[in-house]
Amino acid sequence: MGVTSRSSVSNGKQSIKVPEFLKAQIEHAQARLGEIEGSAEKALQELMDRGREGRKELGALVDRLAKDDRIADLRGRLDKLQRTGADRAEAWKDRAETFRTEALERVVELQNKAVKFLGVASRGEVEALHRELDRLAKRLEKSGQLKKVVKGVKRKVSRRAEA
Repeated sequence: MGVTSRSSVSNGKQSIKVPEFLKAQIEHAQARLGEIEGSAEKALQELMDRGREGRKELGALVDRLAKDDRIADLRGRLDKLQRTGADRAEAWKDRAETFRTEALERVVELQNKAVKFLGVASRGEVEALHRELDRLAKRLEKSGQLKKVVKGVKRKVSRRAEA
């Protein structure tokens, strides 16, 4: 058979019993991971250094551009365009609002004409009728006759349904 002796290898949390022939491979892998980690840290440090240098160069370039008269002129033009655009947008907004209001008025007018033509009660008429019915119901409740009226209405409705 092969080598049957076992040694324990620690993986940081617990120790695991590993056959002897795997112990050397695990140790070699751990050493290689250490090397890779070291080279990764070096590469990261180099990238960070390059980034700092690039940031410094960019800051210097921005400072140089900020002092340039052409940039100040462009900034002035841009501000003027923004103000002009805002004024025009406000004018278009007012026009759109006017158009929306007129269109809404026309729709309501057409609705009213259709309701009158069809002979259907308007919303205002229905609301007025509802208020009047509420007022009458309150008066009937006060006088105690509401139950009698409800029974009479139910009888009339059931008679009409039967007929």
